[in-house]
Amino acid sequence: MKKHNVVMISVLGTVGGLLLAIGMCMCLLPEWNAFTPGVILGAIGAVTLLSIWPISRRASGKGPVHLTGGYVAAALLGLAGAVALGIGLVHCLGTVTAFGLAVGIAGLVLLAAAVLVGRRAAGRKAVAVNGRRLLAYVVGIAGALILGVGMCLTMVWGSGWMIPGIVVGAVGLLVCVLNVTLRLPGARRA
Repeated sequence: MKKHNVVMISVLGTVGGLLLAIGMCMCLLPEWNAFTPGVILGAIGAVTLLSIWPISRRASGKGPVHLTGGYVAAALLGLAGAVALGIGLVHCLGTVTAFGLAVGIAGLVLLAAAVLVGRRAAGRKAVAVNGRRLLAYVVGIAGALILGVGMCLTMVWGSGWMIPGIVVGAVGLLVCVLNVTLRLPGARRA
């Protein structure tokens, strides 16, 4: 991949991620009173992030994706899973509710099913589970949860928790980034 393609993909990823994050903050912080503009800004960020996929395929010399029923099913499952996870998170903002937990867990299950259906549509084998990969998943989930706690501290539980929330979130982000080192050296990505 050429350097200008890498730069373009990096810029799109950064801008899209920031727009999505700011849109989420606008939706989740009631004192901002900006739910509708937050949805619009978040959707623009999500579309920007989604545009990276065809650009990176073209830059790496791959042809366009031939949409099959499997790809469409994977995309719909992923979309339904993301929406369900978001609804579950919104219902658990103030206090954790059984409905919020159930919908959030259903969203995670749908997202996992989307990955499996997408792999099958691409003609790939199922993910082989070994100890190192399982550890990587556990550490990644732990890092994401720690990052989420940091976000809750800063966004939900008041301004007195801003600095501790940033520290906890940074630790969670560091755990997620360091999780990359759990990959086997020289292992082929599936």
